[in-house]
Order: sequence, then structure tokens, then C-alpha cells
Amino acid sequence: MDTVQYKVLFVEDNTLDRMAFKRFIENNASPYDCTISASVSEAMQALNANQFDIIITDHSLGDGTALDILALALDTPVIVVTGAGDEETAIKAWKAGAYDYLTKDINHNYLKAIPITVENAIRHKMVEDKLQLLCGAVMSTEDSVYITDMQGDIIFVNKAFCRTYGYKEEEIVGENAGIIWIGKRQSKNTRTVFQTKTAGSNWGVGFYHRRKDDSIFPVSLSRSHVKDSHGNVVAIVAVARDITDRVLMEDEMRTAGLKLKKRNQLQNEIAVMLGETMQRLLADGNIKAARKVVGDYLDISRIDADKMELQRQNFDLVSLVSQAVEAAQPLANERNVHLKNLTPACELAANADHDRIAQVLTSLLSRAIKSSAADSHVSVTVKDAGKELSVEVQDDGPPLECNAIHGIVNRADWIKEQFGAGREDLALGLRLAKDLVELHGGRIWAESSGPKQNVLCFTVPKSGVPQSQKVPAQILR
Repeated sequence: MDTVQYKVLFVEDNTLDRMAFKRFIENNASPYDCTISASVSEAMQALNANQFDIIITDHSLGDGTALDILALALDTPVIVVTGAGDEETAIKAWKAGAYDYLTKDINHNYLKAIPITVENAIRHKMVEDKLQLLCGAVMSTEDSVYITDMQGDIIFVNKAFCRTYGYKEEEIVGENAGIIWIGKRQSKNTRTVFQTKTAGSNWGVGFYHRRKDDSIFPVSLSRSHVKDSHGNVVAIVAVARDITDRVLMEDEMRTAGLKLKKRNQLQNEIAVMLGETMQRLLADGNIKAARKVVGDYLDISRIDADKMELQRQNFDLVSLVSQAVEAAQPLANERNVHLKNLTPACELAANADHDRIAQVLTSLLSRAIKSSAADSHVSVTVKDAGKELSVEVQDDGPPLECNAIHGIVNRADWIKEQFGAGREDLALGLRLAKDLVELHGGRIWAESSGPKQNVLCFTVPKSGVPQSQKVPAQILR
């Protein structure tokens, strides 16, 4: 089996260190096609002329630093080499986008760690690319989704289907799916476009479909069985993509078998569980839930990477809470939970990102309702806490210890339990709520006044500017 050769850019301004690296690569017959640069400017020339699989750079360079290299690297993984005792600088580089860092020692022993670090970095990049394809496919509105019963009658179509096929929803729902297929004798050349490998009960194959106006167009088509709790197939969900002007892109969601580095083990496990969850949700035709899960995961990732920017504004928190309670009422009714807003009629101005605080409220209310038994109570109260505003969400579920929320959201066994039970929205939602509150400079904690009462509290920055009128609240997501 041929060894994969990686294109490596090594940036180091120290002559002896460059020689040591070159000697190490030669002595170990490492499968690297190496380009060595002595400065940021030389590295820039190399990056303009070539594409690299990995960049290894010293932090302190003659005409710049590793941060300059990171700005030039774009999608290429970067490993930063720092001096001993310079961990703070290394962490800054990591937060700026570096994949990993190595600590340089006088005997150049750090070079021994390069092969495994390079392998992990490239593998990590492959996982990220595949996960990004997965998220893009789920979030895309270009794919047409339709569901049929076992007799082939269409029971659901999404908006993309209507746009692509030219039907209004009321025109196509109830019709047999055969209406979108061409006749068998249409043409000997308008049958199968291509066929993909089967995976379990899923299969993908290309066909020609027919629009309402009788125009014919090629589609890629993947179908999955929807089973009830007894394992009986009750419906079929199909995802069709118009491939007239572009090549079919397949993403088999293989993130489950790939590894990330040990220090990112939890993030890797969440990514794997996310991939499995997406398969389940898409197979069930639950696009809305899939989009919500992916959105929460991406928001958490943005916060972890310090890439989320808050759009702060002054708004009436009491009004927003009222809307959150109203939006959560159908879920409460479904579960026979009594949901109340106990906040007195008043106006309390917050200075925060309106939509992000709406996310926090939605997540905590959903958690409280889903954690409560039938005929129990959930209530929300907003209080003026002086320099900040506090929100209390109380339910009759099992109480959490005061600081338990901080440990739970990062505990692998709890996250696995929630994903395994189909409660991925709670696992990600609670983690995202905590991160968003803390991103605002607020606090989130749990209180309990009895064995069957739980209160989750969080604070929001208070506006110092009086409001002459309430800010119209936007629709909760």
C-alpha cells in the first residue's frame, strides 16, 4: 500500500532549527514534500505559489509571528512551535485558529511529536470538512423533500419541492408520487442517471422527474424508510436534488468512525452523535428538528472558537419573556404542564442580543417542560437585581445542585444519555444557554427549595438608558 505524501510548509527563522528539522525528516524517511521558509515574507511567497496540507511554524519570526502565518493559511491546518514557558502565547495562537502547538526544547526532542501531530491535524481537517458538508446539506433549501405513505401517496412536501416541481402544496399532497415520474416509454435514454452504493436500508439513485408543466429534469434521489416504535415501515421519506447544472454531492455522514485529538474528545463525541442524530432525523423527515440541532451545534462551536459576535440592543425583557412563554405554551399543553408567567406588568430594559436571549429562554423553558411530569407546574419570573436583571425558570422536576449545570453540560455520560434518549435538543440547548448567558457577562445557576422543585436562574445586563417605548420583539426561533 502506497504511503500518502503530505505537502508541508515549515517556517523557521533559526538556521540551526531549520537544519534540525530537515535532518529529522531525512533520517526518518517521513512522507513529506517539504518547503522551508525563513520568514513570513518567504512563507507568503510559498503560499501564493503552492497549496499545502499542513503548515508548521515557529511563533517568533524575524518579520512577524505565527499570527501572520495564520492570517495567510486560510483553510490549511497550522501547528505552532513555541519556546518553553510560552504556553500563554501558544494558547493565543490556538484561539486564533492554530490546530495545535508544540513546545520547542534545546535538544529538538519536539520534532519526534511532529509525525503524529501532523497526522491528527490532517485527519481533524478531513472530519471538519465532512461535517461542514453535512450541515450545509441539512440547512440547504435547494433539496426537495417529500414523504409518501406505503401506498405511494404524497403526505408532505417542503417549500423547495414546490419551487422545483412547480406545484402548490395543496395541489400535490394527496396525489400519488407517480405523478412526478416519467413514463416507462418516455425514452431509452431518460431512465437511470446513476446508482450509488446501498447503505443499510438507504439507497440513492438518479432518475428523470417531471414538473407540473411536463418539463423533464434529472434528479439524484435518496430514500429512507420511516419505522414506528414496533419497527414497522409506515412511510418513505425522499430527498430529491436537481442535478441539471451541477454534479451530485454525496455525504454519507461518516464522522462516526473518525477520531479527533484527545483534548477534543468531548467535541469529537458530540460531532459523532450529531452525525448519527442527523441520520435519524432526516430519515424521519424531521427537517425542522435537524436544522435546530445543527444550528445549536454550530452556535456552540462559534462560541468555543470566539467567533460569535453579539448584536446588543436595548429591549424590554418582560415583553420578550411573555413571548417566550406564549411560544412554549403548545408544548406545555401537549405534555399537560401548567405554564405561567409570574412577572408583574412592568418594563425592565435589558442591554443584550435580543435573539440570543430568546434562544436562552426557549431552551430553558423547553427543558423545564420536558423534565416535568404531567399536571405539574412551570413558571417564569423576571426580577430587577440592581445592576442586572434576573430570570427564574421554576419547575417541579428533579432538583439540580447549585453548580451542577456547569458540570452537566460538559459531562460526556450525560450528553450521551440525552442523545441516546432522543433528547439532543436538551443536551445542546442547555449547553448553548449557559454559553450564551456567560458570553453576555451574565451568570447561570440552579436553586432548589425542596426535593421536587428546581429553579434555573440566569442574569442579563441591565440597560442604563431609559426606554420611551418597548422594542418590538422578534419571533422566537
